[in-house]
Amino acid sequence: MNNTNKILGVVLMISSIFIATIDRISVRISTAILEAGYASSGKARELMPANDMGFTGLLVYFLFFVGFVLLVAGFPGSSRKDKTNKHTNNHI
Repeated sequence: MNNTNKILGVVLMISSIFIATIDRISVRISTAILEAGYASSGKARELMPANDMGFTGLLVYFLFFVGFVLLVAGFPGSSRKDKTNKHTNNHI
């Protein structure tokens, strides 16, 4: 189960970064297409600034947080607990 948590955590963290990158690229490309359309018609550019943060911003943060929690949960606990449980008192 520990390895599964590590793998899922890394996959979620990488996928959240990938989703954020694809979102930003698509916003930039669509803005460039609109600007090219205005420039080809000879009109002045009157566009609102592109908003890069939408709903995907929350999704990216959520996926990254869940991935980080799973990654941390995949590692074993402290070794101090394991050492104290090995030595038991068997004095009668």
